[in-house]
Amino acid sequence: MSDVAVTEKTARPTTVVAYSRLMWASVVCMIMFGAVLALPPVCFDAIGRELGINYEQRGFLITVRMAALIASLLFVGYVGEGTRKRHFLFWGLAAIGIAQGMGGLASGYGSLLAAMVVSGLGKGVVEALVNPLVAQLNPSGSARALNIINGLFSVGLVAGALSAGELLEAGYSWRLPFWLWVLPPLVSAALFMTPRYPTPNLALTPTGAPESRLRRFLRNPLFWVLCVAMVMGGGCEAGLTSWAPNFSADVLGASARGGAWTTAFYGAAMALGRFASGALLARFTPVRLMVISGLACALATLGLTFVQGITGAYVLFALGGLFVACFWPTLLSVASDHISTGSTSLFSLLAAAGVSGCVIFPWAIGALGDLFGLRAAVLVLPASMLVLLVMLALVWRMTRQAPSPA
Repeated sequence: MSDVAVTEKTARPTTVVAYSRLMWASVVCMIMFGAVLALPPVCFDAIGRELGINYEQRGFLITVRMAALIASLLFVGYVGEGTRKRHFLFWGLAAIGIAQGMGGLASGYGSLLAAMVVSGLGKGVVEALVNPLVAQLNPSGSARALNIINGLFSVGLVAGALSAGELLEAGYSWRLPFWLWVLPPLVSAALFMTPRYPTPNLALTPTGAPESRLRRFLRNPLFWVLCVAMVMGGGCEAGLTSWAPNFSADVLGASARGGAWTTAFYGAAMALGRFASGALLARFTPVRLMVISGLACALATLGLTFVQGITGAYVLFALGGLFVACFWPTLLSVASDHISTGSTSLFSLLAAAGVSGCVIFPWAIGALGDLFGLRAAVLVLPASMLVLLVMLALVWRMTRQAPSPA
């Protein structure tokens, strides 16, 4: 962090920014974000047995959460460009803590759905504001910084999955993991309550009313291509995250601990992929890195339709996590570099596209799993990678002659 802090001070010598505090707040926030996203999928089998819900209903829990996330994300992205970031982040993170308690107290499917809605509303605030904040804090190295901070999200996936899996294996209720992660969002909320936020570089950020900025983005063909790419990348990531434990348990007969370890291997490999991507971007262009990753991810996820043992599933989910890792942060950095540097509204629109994939894919895999089995349903994942590769070819054509933001 210290190297980037010097860059920030050099770039803005007259601006006093709480750089270290905001970066540490972002670190805690992203680890927590990954952990609370991992909890329901790891607990799905136990939740399903207690509440009597099928695959589609389990997938719908994730879909409802992600739909609420999109609504919150778009609203906060629209109004949160100015000085109100700390208040939005405080209340959004408080909502996540409250939702964790609601999940722990849920008496039926309806109350669990309500908890997912509140959780999604809070997570939308995080998704809208943390990535552009990190980009603003690190204007000369946004791709590296975004890959690292999103790598910590993957660390959170591992922490959440293992904490839930071990508690379930020890015979505790699925409710206890929800209570375990009530406090971290509240700690992160307190850290974000500082008035010393960075000021966007107005030379590289569209000015005017939110409607004016929105029109500028919507008129840019690159924006729409990046949106489709975000849908595919985000959807594949969500499909792997949401169904890794159930795939291992229901298709391969793994225990609750085995299912949790599938998510843990996936999350650890994703963290490695994001940290490595930050370094590899010094040698590869963002588009080339994503093309290589897309091809490899397509092969790894295709292998899930043939895998026969839990060890093979660990390997394939880990490879899926390794290669899906770079898409979300690197696509955002391409937008920051070629459309508008660190714009909250731009990041929110693209994140909403990515989250729409997170809404569709978990439900689609669950619905197809009820009809054809999970082994066939996961074919959705390699198919998404093929579409993504087509979008990346278009991104390459559009950006090779447009290196600076409009």
